[in-house]
Amino acid sequence: MTLTTELSLIPSIRGRETAFSFVSRIAALNGVGAAGFCADMGLSFSRIIEGKVEDLLGLATLCRIDADDLKSWSPLYLGNREHSFRGHRLHAKAIKESTVRGCPICLREDAETSTDAPERAMYVRGDWLFRPATLCLKHKHPLVPLWTQPNPIRRYDAAARMVDIAPGILAGSLDREHRDPNDYDHWIEARLLGKHTDSWLDQFELYAAAHFCELMGRAIWALRIPKWKKFKSEHAWMAFEMGFRFATLGEDSIRAALTELQVAIGAATDGPKKKFGALYDRLAFDLAGEEYEPFRTLLRDHIAATWPLGPGDDLMGEPVLERRVHSVRTAARELGMDPRRLRKLLVEVGLVRPPETGQDDQWELFDALVAQPHLASLNTLVSAKDFQEALSMSRSQFELLRKEGFFPPAIHGDDHKPLWDVRAGHRYLEGLLAGAEPIYVPMHAWGDIPKTAQRLKVSPGTIVSLLERGKVQRVGRHMTRDGYEAILVTHDEIERLLERPNAPGISIEVFARQTGLTPSAAMRIVRDGHVPSTEGPHPKTSASQRFLAPCDITAFHMRFVTLRGLAVELGTSWQALRYKLADAGVRPFSPEGNVYGAIYERYSVEAYLGGGPTKD
Repeated sequence: MTLTTELSLIPSIRGRETAFSFVSRIAALNGVGAAGFCADMGLSFSRIIEGKVEDLLGLATLCRIDADDLKSWSPLYLGNREHSFRGHRLHAKAIKESTVRGCPICLREDAETSTDAPERAMYVRGDWLFRPATLCLKHKHPLVPLWTQPNPIRRYDAAARMVDIAPGILAGSLDREHRDPNDYDHWIEARLLGKHTDSWLDQFELYAAAHFCELMGRAIWALRIPKWKKFKSEHAWMAFEMGFRFATLGEDSIRAALTELQVAIGAATDGPKKKFGALYDRLAFDLAGEEYEPFRTLLRDHIAATWPLGPGDDLMGEPVLERRVHSVRTAARELGMDPRRLRKLLVEVGLVRPPETGQDDQWELFDALVAQPHLASLNTLVSAKDFQEALSMSRSQFELLRKEGFFPPAIHGDDHKPLWDVRAGHRYLEGLLAGAEPIYVPMHAWGDIPKTAQRLKVSPGTIVSLLERGKVQRVGRHMTRDGYEAILVTHDEIERLLERPNAPGISIEVFARQTGLTPSAAMRIVRDGHVPSTEGPHPKTSASQRFLAPCDITAFHMRFVTLRGLAVELGTSWQALRYKLADAGVRPFSPEGNVYGAIYERYSVEAYLGGGPTKD
């Protein structure tokens, strides 16, 4: 359809107005909706919402205005949920939320300074769309929710939405308590205007930096407000501002704040996930983009340097392969010694401070490599009773495992009692826990070795042997237990590995948990025929469902390997491995564009590693 070249009713485009708001006001002046108006003019409202240049140029020509005024404060959709806005690359969550926010005083001024109807005078400013922006600096008024609409066409037909809220705006119903702008508010404004500040954060992508401030601020606020309690929309600025206070000053300031949180939040034995909450979880598992890598690396390095993590522990989704730091408590546990006795010995050689001037045993840290010669010189040979206690193992379990050849004594002779090496025992258990998932509250799928062996009517040595041979894909580490009782496995996987001929199949949901796939990805890969499965009745409802027999799961593991599983096999981090595979051209399994997550065909990985088979 040919564009109409002249319009008689055209409002003026206002400061910071978005293109969708402007065209919506034109449509309202002409008595129609935005989508219908654009269609009549040979344009597309959807494409104007997306900031497509051709349609913005057409709209500018139609209205006899400068196209740059339309583009200046309008997000441009780049594909894959990414947008460009004010020179910054932003995810849709940062700029296209289903709730549109704004300053009610700005909107009221729009109406009061115009002779037109309020809904046609009020307009949406582009900076209101940016989630980390929380304040109108002009009026010192918080940005409040104006409307929520999941459908983008309806959401961004701003004039139509203004009809509903205009009476409340004029009556002051949406007005909230004013607050003075803080340094964070001024920093956001400067970055949106393309100005640089003295902030350490200026070197990073804007949304990643602001999001890090929010996550860090929320972790700090957990000292007063529980982590599980969500901030109200009018209090969202508090998290951004609190995190910015420390992050703007740089790495030393951030590390100091994190160190204080470690001591102040939770119990001394809590792990980083419990201490830092969403800051840890989001950076470890959700925010995997390169723009977050500087913050992910900073947090990971801080934890590695200040937390007594060792082999078998998990650090931000990666298995810890080498200990960098010991605490008095972890060293005492590893050596099977009384912490008080060990601390005296360490004080004597200058590795730690005495209890009166230092931290408690959990947080009194020392360099594991420097201390190794001193620790190695300590005698760690103990009796069977002390060995069991040091490894958190009951007498009955110890005796059962001994009968099957596990945990032989280090010294055994006819003229004295046998003695066991506690250090060697801990090293063995840590090897079984390599790549284990951190589990804080075991649900019904998880069980420790004694209970799982009892349920399956097998010896504990049978399960230990499977772990030793690397047959178990899903191993858990109980984060509030130590030693042998910290090892967790899943009943269904152990039962499958026992190769019992009458073992039942498992549901696709259980299969997903065992392999680390999402349930939807597991369902698709089975449905698409890449993993064999069997159809049968549900054991409770009798409804027909697909399940995986032991042979089906074996076929899966022969053909595929998950990123995390491969990282454990190679003794590296999954984040580093992902980039190495990508650089080598090894892509996740995605035939015909179907995405199943971080899963690879073994032939492609083995070819990358060298010497492996190739696909026929």
